[in-house]
Amino acid sequence: MVVNVQKRSLVLTYLKLGYLLHLMTIAEVFIIIRFFQIIELSTWLQDEFLVLKIIFLFLFVTAPLFPQCDARSRYQNYKQVKDHLYLYGFQGRIVKPFSFSRCQRDAVIVAAEELGMESACKQYFKKMGYHWYHILPSFLFQKPAYLFHKAFWLNTFFAKYYASKVNFSAIPNKRIVSKLRVQKTETCYSFTVGSII
Repeated sequence: MVVNVQKRSLVLTYLKLGYLLHLMTIAEVFIIIRFFQIIELSTWLQDEFLVLKIIFLFLFVTAPLFPQCDARSRYQNYKQVKDHLYLYGFQGRIVKPFSFSRCQRDAVIVAAEELGMESACKQYFKKMGYHWYHILPSFLFQKPAYLFHKAFWLNTFFAKYYASKVNFSAIPNKRIVSKLRVQKTETCYSFTVGSII
């Protein structure tokens, strides 16, 4: 059996795995520019409450940085999941920790797509009850207070750098696998690779 290892440029991968976050950043920048045009910024700043207005402007202008911090964190998730999928095959236990937000699911799907496991990954998410319209993270409905925890902020915007363990640029586009066992359980699909030729 032949397994395709799809290669694409780093920039294209980064754009694809965080496309919603990049669109959000672009939208925020346009909103900020339009807001400055509407209020006539130089005139608005000459009025009273200058310190409060500067604080408000600082918070407003830094808003586009948050989706980009999130995109960087999703890229770290992508590298980690891609390594694990390549080394151990598709298993639900590998992708489950990354299934609770749309951005994480997108990163996992891009990693699975590059390893030819996209359909199994999408099936797994569908089996868990996630569809294309599930954009908000699951915890917002289950535990909304988690939004104010340190762990949320660290995992969402400041994920630790992940050094990839597999050098995918040195791997040929196709690898031949002599045995590929597929085990289906209630919660996951497991692909076990026999020997690589």
